[in-house]
Amino acid sequence: MYSYPVEENPVTRFILGLAVIIGMSHGAQAAMIVFTSIGVPYANWMGAIVGSLAVFVTFAAIYTYYYPSHSAD
Repeated sequence: MYSYPVEENPVTRFILGLAVIIGMSHGAQAAMIVFTSIGVPYANWMGAIVGSLAVFVTFAAIYTYYYPSHSAD
């Protein structure tokens, strides 16, 4: 059975997780700025939720698509 290269090494797993968290932070900040500029109520809260979820869902979709491509079948 083929093992996914990122999951073999705990250092790369940590770096990937940290990169996702930083990306979620940047996505949240960008969404907060947009929501504040268009006058959405509770713009900071809504921006943080929408921005971080958008980045996480995008990463999860790409990771899920990429992961099976390394299977030995």
